[in-house]
Amino acid sequence: MRFIVHEQPYEKPIAAGQLRYERDGRATGAIESWRLTRAVDGYEILRVDLDAREAESGHSYLYHLVRREDKTPERLSYRFWGNDLMVEGTLLLEDTVATNTRTVNGQTITEEADLTPGYGFWFPSSVGLGLLAGFAGGTAVTLESVSSERLAVNGNRLSVFGLQVVAVAVSGERPLTIRWLENERRIWLDEHGWVVKMSRDGGLTAVETRSIWYGEYNG
Repeated sequence: MRFIVHEQPYEKPIAAGQLRYERDGRATGAIESWRLTRAVDGYEILRVDLDAREAESGHSYLYHLVRREDKTPERLSYRFWGNDLMVEGTLLLEDTVATNTRTVNGQTITEEADLTPGYGFWFPSSVGLGLLAGFAGGTAVTLESVSSERLAVNGNRLSVFGLQVVAVAVSGERPLTIRWLENERRIWLDEHGWVVKMSRDGGLTAVETRSIWYGEYNG
């Protein structure tokens, strides 16, 4: 597993796992690995490596999420490589403002958006979608996901990982169905509230292949 920031000596492991992406039951070559640790003052750090170098897209995504003791997100750092793109960015989440600063192939873009109390949050990965567990629906903030198809149609490569504030509908339990704009995802959660399976249109799924919990966890 690759990291943006390696684990520090003061961090205590909480859990780790891995998901394998499949299309119509066949492995695509993409693997999503994750680790959750506890830092000082009740902070948690979630690291995700979505590695699709062996898949058709050839993409690589790294995420480093810092969230407060009450589970609200504070900062998301991210990296992306693929389609002749290299993106390095940081999303800061304050009480009423989200600020997304990213460098795309050497060009830096900063954008802000107002936030409403009780907003939801996720980032573009299966584990990231699990952050919407417990969210009743409403306004949520995220980053625009990257796809080869979108890049081919859009042509504006500087728009990747743009900040999005969208209306999200969440319904069901097992699976949990999440809808925003023209998108729909279904996720299955374990007893800790973490993703063990994701499905989306086109027959694409992500299925847990291993996980470990180091003790009791109040997610």
